[in-house]
Amino acid sequence: MKPSDKNTLLKWNTMLWLLAMALPAFFSIALASTRFPWPMVLPLLLMGPMLASNKMLSQAIERSRETR
Repeated sequence: MKPSDKNTLLKWNTMLWLLAMALPAFFSIALASTRFPWPMVLPLLLMGPMLASNKMLSQAIERSRETR
């Protein structure tokens, strides 16, 4: 795997994790006045960015193993 490919995957992984960390704060502020139990839904909303992050990391590991 080229260093530029690793840097691209690392950049996207970092952005996904930052998104996963920022979403709960955003939703707690934006939806504070609603009666819907948003804390129960937040883990489902975070699942997408976390699964995408894990997929990118597994691709990086597979590519680095192929080059050995």
